[in-house]
Amino acid sequence: MSNSMNPRRVMAALAAVALGALCASGCGADSPPEQQKRLDKAAGLAEFKVTCTKDLWDSTRKSGLDRRDDDEFDKVKPVKLGGDQGKRGLIQVTLTGPQLVEYLRKLDFDAHGGVDMHGQRPGDNEPMARRMYDAIAPVIDHIKQGQPPQSVPQAVVDDAVAPAPSATSADKT
Repeated sequence: MSNSMNPRRVMAALAAVALGALCASGCGADSPPEQQKRLDKAAGLAEFKVTCTKDLWDSTRKSGLDRRDDDEFDKVKPVKLGGDQGKRGLIQVTLTGPQLVEYLRKLDFDAHGGVDMHGQRPGDNEPMARRMYDAIAPVIDHIKQGQPPQSVPQAVVDDAVAPAPSATSADKT
């Protein structure tokens, strides 16, 4: 027996480490290929606004990899909107970049499947998580790293209204 390492064993070990890192990062087996870029962009934001119903926010903030009510999101205080939007139950939440990263991980896990490192599968709120993720992702995709947006990027999750003006201004940055 030689003391030198078997190249096949080395490659297998490296592949296992890479797979473990992928699972620990919160990216599910069916995560969109753009997920890591979105997380990188989100990490660099000072703030990001989401407009949705309170029950949609509550159900998606408590989902994801950690089934507990996440302390990180206890700091986020939803603001009830005025006028017709408020009458329809819409709220607005403002997330910091790190909070948005964690939120995207939770949404990705519930919306796109996969198994977390504890062997758990997504909960039963897949349609809600997917709808929220699909509203946030295009706004993040249009952000250009290194160029501050003209206004705070915003995603609106309400099919009864047009996208918020700040969502379209994020397209121009």
